[in-house]
Amino acid sequence: MSIGVGASRADAPENAQLTVESALTAVEACINNVGAHPDIAGFQDLAHAFDLKSAALAARATIETALERRETRGCHNRSDYPDLDPAPQVNLVWSGPGTVEREPIPPIPVEIAALMREVSTGGKLVE
Repeated sequence: MSIGVGASRADAPENAQLTVESALTAVEACINNVGAHPDIAGFQDLAHAFDLKSAALAARATIETALERRETRGCHNRSDYPDLDPAPQVNLVWSGPGTVEREPIPPIPVEIAALMREVSTGGKLVE
């Protein structure tokens, strides 16, 4: 499922993006059929069901925001957008399926900016 949305990627062919979406949709459909039954040990099934549901929700948020990214930033590399784009100084905020909003990042306070320095990634394996 990482085709087209991994940390190092290029725009996936449209059919690959649909494959990622359809695979996640199929997983979510299966989750709806998971049964949780209390037993002598308690509600372990219910805890596992909640863990599974939250993992699928996090996967959807990660995938949808990764598809929005059109630059290389930090350890997220795009071979089709290899450079850092200074224009989108935003956080991608996921607010539910199909809803990715761009939230501006406030300027760095002067006292923190004074402590910062540029670090070269040249010749380093950055993962």
